Amino acid sequence: MRIGLIFVLAGLLSGQQEPEVRLRSDVRQVLVPVVVTDAKGHHVTGLQASDFTVFEDGIRQEIRSFSVEAEAGAGGLIRRAPAATTPDAAPAPAPRPRTYVICFDTLHSTFGNFARVRKALEQLFSKDNGSGAQFVMVSLGRQLRVIQTATADQKQLLSRLHDKTFLDVLRGADAEAMATEINATRIRLEQFCKSCPCGAAARGNQCYPERQDLKQQLTMQAARTAQLNQAFLEGLKGLVTELGNVPGGRTLMLISDGFSLTPGAEFFAVASAYLPNYSEFHFPDENLSSQMAAAMAVAAKQDIRVYGVDSRGLSSPAFSGGGMSDASSSGMGQNGARNRGGSMLTELDRKQNSIAFMNGAGMAQLAAATGGMYLHDSNDLVGELQQVLADGREFYMLSYVPANHAEDGKFRKITVVVHDAKQIIRAKEGYWAETSPTH
Repeated sequence: MRIGLIFVLAGLLSGQQEPEVRLRSDVRQVLVPVVVTDAKGHHVTGLQASDFTVFEDGIRQEIRSFSVEAEAGAGGLIRRAPAATTPDAAPAPAPRPRTYVICFDTLHSTFGNFARVRKALEQLFSKDNGSGAQFVMVSLGRQLRVIQTATADQKQLLSRLHDKTFLDVLRGADAEAMATEINATRIRLEQFCKSCPCGAAARGNQCYPERQDLKQQLTMQAARTAQLNQAFLEGLKGLVTELGNVPGGRTLMLISDGFSLTPGAEFFAVASAYLPNYSEFHFPDENLSSQMAAAMAVAAKQDIRVYGVDSRGLSSPAFSGGGMSDASSSGMGQNGARNRGGSMLTELDRKQNSIAFMNGAGMAQLAAATGGMYLHDSNDLVGELQQVLADGREFYMLSYVPANHAEDGKFRKITVVVHDAKQIIRAKEGYWAETSPTH
């Protein structure tokens, strides 16, 4: 994967790398890109260093340098208003065009939702954004696939969106297979309910062997899902790592139906709707938070803003209204008929909505940690993509030298405050300190 991405970004890496911003005493400064908007989402311009206050772990920090990164047409970004720069700071590198990597999550997304995304991208690239920004398109699922190498040519991007290779990549999305497995789990539970009590009345050791067999099947499904999700998060970390080698501003757009940090939760959610009084069916034990944290740490360190774009738009419950997961026509036997009815569908919908929220939480964490946004619950995909580009057109860059010099590898929480309390700040939540050999 690493070699492949080096080739993808070769044109961007051929120039001189941006130097790391350091003090002459070789103490690393922390860079904090900041986007400021009003309550309606409009970008606030014209602010000065004196309008900001930066805290690390609740302790106020001295702003060592401040600049405004602003779009300058096809030439990329220009830096203006370099106020509050201290004499011991290294000269700021010349700004370069921003690089946007559009990553399609083919492990967790459906082809139908990607069709909406493709249409939105067509509208986006049909209009000249005038920024000279570079775009890369990749898919990340069971493996990383390059769709479009780095280019600022919007006609080339439009052509790629209609290319057979691109369509084949999207048709390979795995979410339909997941939906089929979830539906098979529901059917197994319907069969279980033909001979065993289900719903709120199911308690005690009734049908214990059958329940253990069901639990074993769910655990095996969760294990397979965990392997795929671990590989996905490793791939995401690798993608962010390679993007960190590219000079200039960098943004990752992760387009996804959402993914869970508790793999297999979808299967257990169905089971717990039918058997709510048995704790073994509530949630699987495995959690991938540490793998997500590793990806967030790299993005925060490299000042890569990640935007999660929910490709589902406005969605409705999956188990009602005759949808793919609706089982209202299934024969269930006497126990199922007694215990299910409309209340069981309601419980399945509640569980499904809970899982959908959990799936979005992973993208929300990634976005918040890096100063990006999680864009969701909207059918205006074009507007959401335009929001991402707008954030890259003009923003503020602050830097400070941490008062805490400990190299303990611990997380340092960053809080940026603007003097006008009505304005909204978006900045990365923090970073992980370097680790000395003694830790």
